[in-house]
Amino acid sequence: MSERFESVEHFSLVITEISSKIPEEGITLEEFLDIIGERGLFMSCMILTAPFLLPVSIPGSSIPFGTAIFLLSIRIGFNTPILIPKRFMNLHISKHDLDLILNEILNILTPLEKIIKPRLNILVESNRIKHFNGAMVSFGAILLVIPIIAPLGDFLPSYGILFISLGYLEHDGYLVLAGYVTVITTAIYYILIFAIGIKIILIIISYFGLHP
Repeated sequence: MSERFESVEHFSLVITEISSKIPEEGITLEEFLDIIGERGLFMSCMILTAPFLLPVSIPGSSIPFGTAIFLLSIRIGFNTPILIPKRFMNLHISKHDLDLILNEILNILTPLEKIIKPRLNILVESNRIKHFNGAMVSFGAILLVIPIIAPLGDFLPSYGILFISLGYLEHDGYLVLAGYVTVITTAIYYILIFAIGIKIILIIISYFGLHP
């Protein structure tokens, strides 16, 4: 699979082509991956974050989409075969939802065109760093599927995955670094949310005299 693109402008052409291949009756996640998979694993991960970057959402999509991102990134990080559970692959997505997602992701990529350029090559060039980037995307995908109730719960890890994937594809180490920071910040945020939740539960238990 090709993993590089010469410029961010190419993404608009790729996404337009993907949109043209979606039938009117909609498509399953497996069929969607068949369309975009040939373009590279990082490209697939980047597009699969789209439902969580936007006001548009597909109900119940974080688990199947997050799982797909995780397994794709495992392949990047550890060069293992992709095996996504059939019940996730059979998720049906309407053409209307996919058109909204693909059109809106262009609105995110277009402003980035002005700032993306090859730099900080140490984070994008070697096979070792490619595997590390895959591992970081995997970590972001785990954060995405964790069932935690928190503001920006899906938004933050999705942008981390997007930055790492797009930065690698465009040789922009600064964008990859921004992805690292976003994923790590999300992990810290989740830990704090969890700790606060536990504290609140203990206070409630203590209030009702159930805690010694």
